[in-house]
Amino acid sequence: MGSPDFAVPSLDALVESGRYRPTLVVSQPDRPRGRGQTVSPTPVRARAVELHIPTITMEKSSYAEGVRAIAAEKPDVIVVVAFGMILKSDLLDMPPRGCVNVHASLLPKHRGVSPIQAAILAGDEVTGCTTMLIDEGVDTGDILLQQETPVNTSDTAGTLFDRLAHIGAELLVKTLDGISDGSVKPKKQDDALATHTRKIKKTHGEIDWTKDAVHLARLVRAMTPWPSAYTTHNGKRLIIEQASPQQTTIPHPPGTIVSTDPLLVSCGNGTLEIHRVRPEGRKSMTTRDYVAGHPIAAGDRFGASD
Repeated sequence: MGSPDFAVPSLDALVESGRYRPTLVVSQPDRPRGRGQTVSPTPVRARAVELHIPTITMEKSSYAEGVRAIAAEKPDVIVVVAFGMILKSDLLDMPPRGCVNVHASLLPKHRGVSPIQAAILAGDEVTGCTTMLIDEGVDTGDILLQQETPVNTSDTAGTLFDRLAHIGAELLVKTLDGISDGSVKPKKQDDALATHTRKIKKTHGEIDWTKDAVHLARLVRAMTPWPSAYTTHNGKRLIIEQASPQQTTIPHPPGTIVSTDPLLVSCGNGTLEIHRVRPEGRKSMTTRDYVAGHPIAAGDRFGASD
C-alpha cells in the first residue's frame, strides 16, 4: 500500500529481493497532476503496472471494497509506505505477520506527515528511517528496525527525500527477513520522547524576516523543492532556492537588502546571504543574474507592502 514517489523504491526492493512477492498494490485514486492537470495514476500504481502487479485504488469512500479485495489475497504481511490513509483494525488485524510501515524519521521523533521537512527545520544532524508495526495511532506502533543517515548542511527536503526513500527500501527487506527468521523483535516507543509534525502547506514557505537567519536558511532547505520558500520584491513573488546564514547582525529593519554583491538581507537576528532565486514566472538563476536584470538596490525591503 503506497502512493507517492517515496514508496516506489520499496516496491522495487520487494520485487528485486526475489524472496517476497507483492500480489496486490493498493494506491490512492488517479488524480489530475502537473501543470496540464492530466489525470494520471500515482507513481506507485504506475510502477506496479510496469511490473505487471495487479493494482486497485482505495480512498475513504471505497474503503470497505478495498478491504475485501485485500482480504481475498490472504496476505502474510501488508507493507505500507506513504499510503495516505489511516488504516482501521479490520486491515491491521488481517495479516498474521502484521502491517509493516516505513517511516522517514527515527521514531518516536517526528511522527506525522512531514518528517523530512521537520528534521531540516529542527536542525537535526542525524535522521533516518524506521520500520514499525502499525497500530491505530499515528506512527505510534512498535519499532522493528532503524537506519540512520546524516543531515548535511547542503541537504534540501528533495535530496533527503531521495536518500531516505532508498534507505527505507533496504530497511524494509531487512525487516521482512528479520520477521521471517525471528531475529527482529518489536520494541515499544517511548512516548515521552515523541515529537509531531504538521502537514506542509504553501503558506508555510512564506519568509518572515523577523526570524533568525539560521532558521530562515533551514526553511529554504526544508521547503525545497515544494512548496518553496518565498518573499516578495517590487510586488512580485520571489522564490529563494539557496541561502546561507551569516552571524553578523546588521542594524536594519528585518527584510532590508543591505548589499547586492553578495545579496545580503537583514533578519531578526543575523543576516541571510541569498545565492539562488527564481522570480515569478521565470527560471532559476543566480542572485548575480537577478541583480543584473532587475531594479534592486541596498535599502530595498523584501516582503514590504507596496
